[in-house]
Amino acid sequence: MVEACALKADPSLAHQGVRLIVLVSGQDDSFWPSSAHARLAGIIDRDDPDHGYVAAVREVLSGRGWVSPELVPTLLSGRLGHLRTSPPPAEEVNRLTDREKGVARLVAEGFSNSEIAEQLTIERSTVKFHVSNVLRKLRCRDRAQVAALWHSHAPAVSCVA
Repeated sequence: MVEACALKADPSLAHQGVRLIVLVSGQDDSFWPSSAHARLAGIIDRDDPDHGYVAAVREVLSGRGWVSPELVPTLLSGRLGHLRTSPPPAEEVNRLTDREKGVARLVAEGFSNSEIAEQLTIERSTVKFHVSNVLRKLRCRDRAQVAALWHSHAPAVSCVA
């Protein structure tokens, strides 16, 4: 894990083969205009709760990537905007059942399937079923897109956890 300012000062820190997580200070961090994010395994917001840091390290160590849910809209806007050219209408969000909305909210907060199952006191296989439905109904490719969509529509959506 490295501070964004250190990576900006020495981009060689993110050299090939190193799984690096950068720590940024929100959406206004000077890190965003740089192209360094293309070589990272994770991006964590300094204001994330402790379980966000733990989840990021676990995901990166297991070979996957991590972006703090609050930073997903920043990352997708203008950098990866080609993944979804326009947000889906609010009616797509409203097609989710109350349980799917609760699962989507927890996905957007960065919870793993196991953590969601524990939080909602349901089986992990049931969480996988709900996550699959959320992805399909919202026409999202992955959990990061769900998080970006959720954060962009959250004020208008009421959910039951």
